[in-house]
Amino acid sequence: MDIIAKNPETNIDKINLYTLSAFVPILDERRAEIEEIEKKTFKYGQRHRHNLDVYYPDQPVLTPNAKVPVLFFVYGGGYNTGSRQFPPPYEMGYRALGSFFAQRGFITIIPDYRLVPEARFPAASQDIRDAIVWVKDNAETIRSSSTRSIQELDSECIFVMGHSAGAAHIKVMTMYEPLRKTLPPLRGVIWNAGPWFFDVRGESFHTSGPVRFYFGTPEQQREREPRTLWNNLTDEEIRAHPEILLVQAEREPDWLQVTGIEIANDLKRRLGKEPKRVVGVGHNHVSPNWALCSGQGEQWGHEVAEWIKERIVTNTGS
Repeated sequence: MDIIAKNPETNIDKINLYTLSAFVPILDERRAEIEEIEKKTFKYGQRHRHNLDVYYPDQPVLTPNAKVPVLFFVYGGGYNTGSRQFPPPYEMGYRALGSFFAQRGFITIIPDYRLVPEARFPAASQDIRDAIVWVKDNAETIRSSSTRSIQELDSECIFVMGHSAGAAHIKVMTMYEPLRKTLPPLRGVIWNAGPWFFDVRGESFHTSGPVRFYFGTPEQQREREPRTLWNNLTDEEIRAHPEILLVQAEREPDWLQVTGIEIANDLKRRLGKEPKRVVGVGHNHVSPNWALCSGQGEQWGHEVAEWIKERIVTNTGS
């Protein structure tokens, strides 16, 4: 983490490859430990990107009905890049994240979803919704595919975490009415450093790039951005929304720092209380996910896992 913490740059494009490359040798040294967690791949739909990886815990946390809770992770990538499995030498990145949360006792699932230019709003959120529905409907297939004895998946105890663009997609999924009404109940969502609105000073989201392609014209963006969707929810719908945990790196770019403040203020205004927040100390926008299973900078992941466990009554399984 020292090489990350000492680099003052926060621009995502400038730190991305630098950050990934810093963790490659660290994660490679821990490859055997990381790969001890069993992983299986399933197809949840007909399109070429409709695949997901399932990570099985050796010692699952159990819900009150003696089943295993489920955690989905939705990666980011600026709406036009990203994969649950990177090519070498970066292949251990999300493999390590999936293993980290499986080691904490959760069935951990990382789905792929459609990207720009194949996807326009709300296709990515639809894909994530479809992956959740598929897992709920195929819980026994997932359980029985493991080479180890594992309890049933608890399809009533599902958490979803999204990072960056992935966080935007899960916000849309839980707040955009056509998707919200077809989504299975979720126990909680973790919003990790994702956008809330697109009219950001100094950024060109309105006029060019993947955001413009995916969310549409400036007028369409204002209608579809997470903040508008949140504000359009009724008080009853706010109460029914899954519980929210906010996560953010200490050294996010300025626009995400501002976004984090605005999200917290908007949530407090509607919920009547301060939202719970986790800060990745010493991290930039990219590094938190890649630090998991590295032995460095993992505290944010431990805090997320504890937040999840606090929302279920747990026993220890084997």
